[in-house]
Amino acid sequence: MNNNITISAITDENEITFLKDKQSFNYTYDKATRVSLKEHFKLKDSLYLLEKNKDEFVGFCSIDRGWWENNFFFLREILVDPNFLKIGIGKELMSQCIEHAKNKKALGVVTETAFDNFPMQKLCEKLGFVKWENPQWDKGITYKLIF
Repeated sequence: MNNNITISAITDENEITFLKDKQSFNYTYDKATRVSLKEHFKLKDSLYLLEKNKDEFVGFCSIDRGWWENNFFFLREILVDPNFLKIGIGKELMSQCIEHAKNKKALGVVTETAFDNFPMQKLCEKLGFVKWENPQWDKGITYKLIF
């Protein structure tokens, strides 16, 4: 990985504004999405990671306890700038979020993705997630990683 690329935890919910108009697979980080992320940022044990190359945006990943099953973390968002795809950015961000959940003694991590988001599906499976029949969401695929 590039020596100029750094990952840091976001410590202020207002830092989430950097996502304005960024594209993630099939949608844009509009105001409603950013407001939702700010709300989840406040949850106990949440972790929001920002990856940069000097001052240039590279990637973002968030995980929190905002899942309906007790003691599971929800990997809410992952976004990698198109200029930095296929060099392990997404895997590194997700791996750090998974480690965070393990350190908080979670039972596992859950994430959701679109039916046609094949890169995310492949990454989830590479990291050990398995498809899970989610009774509360049918608009894509839910993956679960149990520790």
